[in-house]
Amino acid sequence: MSVKDNGPGIPEDEIPIVLASFGQGTNAIKSAEQGTGLGLPIAKNLVDLHGGTFTLKSKVRFGTEVIITFPPERVMSALGPYQEPSPSIQPGQERPARQPTARSA
Repeated sequence: MSVKDNGPGIPEDEIPIVLASFGQGTNAIKSAEQGTGLGLPIAKNLVDLHGGTFTLKSKVRFGTEVIITFPPERVMSALGPYQEPSPSIQPGQERPARQPTARSA
């Protein structure tokens, strides 16, 4: 999975800082819209818990990309389409009403 933006980017020497809890790069400190510095570290830790890889690429004035890869055993196999019985379109052949079920006390 990959997520990209076209924001101000993160200087290469600040990538370890922004991946640390509460770490903020110089661009974030200068901006009026500061975060807490927890988003990237939390995302990275969740990926690590699943045995995946978390790669952060950034270029100042061009943006940032985060690439996440999970190991095959942590990814659910593709499921076939869910098939729900369709109601009859023939007049007079409506489905029977549901019967109430007994409740245990």
